[in-house]
Amino acid sequence: MYQLGVIGAGNMGMAILNGAISSGAVNASNVAVFDPDVLKQKACAEKGCAVLADEGEVFGQSAILLFAVKPQSFEGLLIKLSALEPCRDQIIVTIAAGVSTKYIQSYLKQSKKLIRVMPNTPLLIGKGASFLAKTEEVTEEEFERVHGIFRSMGVTAVISEDKMNEIIPVNGSSPAYVYYFINAIAKSAEKMGVDFDTALRLAAATFIGSAEMILKSGKTPEELIRQVCSPGGTTLESIKVFDAHSLYDIIDEACVKCTKRAYELGK
Repeated sequence: MYQLGVIGAGNMGMAILNGAISSGAVNASNVAVFDPDVLKQKACAEKGCAVLADEGEVFGQSAILLFAVKPQSFEGLLIKLSALEPCRDQIIVTIAAGVSTKYIQSYLKQSKKLIRVMPNTPLLIGKGASFLAKTEEVTEEEFERVHGIFRSMGVTAVISEDKMNEIIPVNGSSPAYVYYFINAIAKSAEKMGVDFDTALRLAAATFIGSAEMILKSGKTPEELIRQVCSPGGTTLESIKVFDAHSLYDIIDEACVKCTKRAYELGK
């Protein structure tokens, strides 16, 4: 039996696998992986992981099993695994947006111990933000084993599963919002004659520093905004534009539509 099994060795699957190994949560020799891509198989083998012949072999031999496949591939995978016997007391971890533990259990009727995780792409560089939810059959000790893997790759929080879709715009989709905003700032600077790459680098660094200010200063975002906005100054003119176009309402609408789409895709 392997300590960890991974079905799907794409970007997120590999990020979690790397985090689990580098944090010492598992040894590479105690990890089983399946992915149909030969290059990904090779990359996993080079790490010292066992590359098994198919999903069923990983399913039947892994104490903790990570489903790291795309939501559209989930039903086919569950149909295939539903006829097979899982590893005893197996904990299934899923990172697929919109795929509920009840949906998984409707196919894998013997699988009671499930943990849903909503990670984000900064996990790839060890700066992720992940929300976790578990079924009641998962013990605190078992949950901590999985929680520790994600904690080693960034910030984590535990929520009830019924709020997992509402969390998607908070951490799952929001990296794209940040990239969008930084790109817009750099493009505007370029129009005014500033080198794009320089503006992009400094804007990105400013976002990092500003986020740290929120986490470490003890001040609210509103207080920090006022701290930057000198009366009659340059920043205040920018904020007036945001207010005139109701930027708060735009962001709220984006988050609501993101959540609505998660429910539409939900299983």
